[in-house]
Amino acid sequence: MSTAQDITPELVTERLRHVVADLLEMNPAELDPDVPLSAYGIDSMTSSVLAGDLEKWCGVQLPPDASLGRLTLTEAADEVVTALARAPRPPQPTKER
Repeated sequence: MSTAQDITPELVTERLRHVVADLLEMNPAELDPDVPLSAYGIDSMTSSVLAGDLEKWCGVQLPPDASLGRLTLTEAADEVVTALARAPRPPQPTKER
């Protein structure tokens, strides 16, 4: 699992590109990051699979009504990074003196 500070839109785009390519049995290079995922057949069911993968990978919890299929890879990545930025951060450990 990656930490929120390490997550960039580019990193999320690549993660999604590979996960979608695996689901669709495609070469990741064939997925255009600026084409809506619905053009590749991503629907609400597949969106929930993608959201579950993202949650396991980086801890992001997208809204239950989030439909990644209507977004491009780039837009989905921006949504993930925005959700991570809004998420409460765990308390930082304090140094004992």
